Amino acid sequence: MVLSKLLLQPSLQISYSYFHSNLDQCNPKMIVFETYDHQVFSNIITTPENSSVSSNFPVLSNDSGHDHDHDRVDMHTHSLVNTQWFDDETMEFDSQTGIKNLLMAYADAIEMEQEELAKVIVKCISEKANLNGSPLERIAFNLFQPDENQEKAYLFQESLTNYVPAFRAFYDIFPYARFAHLAAGSTIIEAVPTHVDLVHIIDFDICEGIQWPPVIEAIARLKKSLIITSIKLDQDQDSGFVQTRWHLCNFARSLGLNLKVQEMCVSQMVKEMDERQLGSEFTAFNCMIGHLHTRRTRKTNQVMNFLEVATGLLAKHQGIITFGDDLEVERMRDYSDFCSFFNKNLAHYNALYESMEWVFRGFLNEARLAMETLFLAPFVSSKSWFEKWEERRENELFDMNLQKGFGLKGERMSVESWNEAVEMVKEGETPYRIRIEGEYGNEMVLEWKGTPLVRVCAWKVTT
Repeated sequence: MVLSKLLLQPSLQISYSYFHSNLDQCNPKMIVFETYDHQVFSNIITTPENSSVSSNFPVLSNDSGHDHDHDRVDMHTHSLVNTQWFDDETMEFDSQTGIKNLLMAYADAIEMEQEELAKVIVKCISEKANLNGSPLERIAFNLFQPDENQEKAYLFQESLTNYVPAFRAFYDIFPYARFAHLAAGSTIIEAVPTHVDLVHIIDFDICEGIQWPPVIEAIARLKKSLIITSIKLDQDQDSGFVQTRWHLCNFARSLGLNLKVQEMCVSQMVKEMDERQLGSEFTAFNCMIGHLHTRRTRKTNQVMNFLEVATGLLAKHQGIITFGDDLEVERMRDYSDFCSFFNKNLAHYNALYESMEWVFRGFLNEARLAMETLFLAPFVSSKSWFEKWEERRENELFDMNLQKGFGLKGERMSVESWNEAVEMVKEGETPYRIRIEGEYGNEMVLEWKGTPLVRVCAWKVTT
């Protein structure tokens, strides 16, 4: 429980010294956090006075001095206002139904390769798209806007000027990535055998390293050594790894932990592991893809290659695989055609837009818009959705292997981890829910009103 609680705390409470150092080097590719006023965001979320919602209904007086004619006028006015409210609600419902039908008609046209019809439908959708409208209208805006669109480019550039505070607020306020990091990190820590001296984490995409400070702190308490290997996916990749390594090592040093952080390609990693004596080493292969705060996805064949290599190595060495996916809809097993895939994408991103809107609750729209522009919009594109559909259709084997756990046995998520995740999302007070799934109870899912947002799986082999 203590180790799980380390992974539950907000990032800035857990790893202040890690995120606070060297702030002048902040840039969108390598984020180093500084402290901020949590109370400000607490007030933003909980203060009803900031809400733009107000009542325009007339208040009927109980004063007996009013004559009946005046009462009749007030009642008539009240009735008219209520009728207007009902009409507005009906119009909004009709508008949402209309845009949803158009979006599905577009998916049908694409599937039937009716390009001209699709263009006509897109034109109709664009007339209904609205950056300040409902979640579905905002999705429609981003789905069909070309990259050179001036309004979209302006919004992105304006949002980029506040990237660092937006990043740290997005990570700490919304549970998407924190949930995945909590579930994966606590599962790794709980799986470490007591007899090993060294824990080796091999990370598919380390990004800013934000996932690892809580794990580093937990490993330090276990009095074990730690190696973190970041997989280099592209030869010319500018990942900011040098800065990530410096900050992780600096944070570990403050805890008295012996930490080594290195970067290498998959083939180098395999060669190194084959040459090392691994009797007292526990290896954790970690793969987190599609997380919104990273603003990028990875190719399916890269993910598949990493997991296949991890599976092969675990056949010889003791360890675990943790896999987290923010893009839940990309699991193709339930989608026989593009329309189904497109519809599930709509549901997924509608839930994400809705959950962000729920936090701001009608106020601070500019902050919400900036975060949507930076962290949601990069994933919402009709072109990229179709490309992803074709890519995954060509790699159906990946989904079959993922479904079967690559031949490994699922590592059950602990009750303690589930309880900590429930506490983190304040289940019962918010529309978020945490579920445990999988044949072995080895999958933990974050949902918004029944729609899966993030799924974390774990598989383990003990030799």
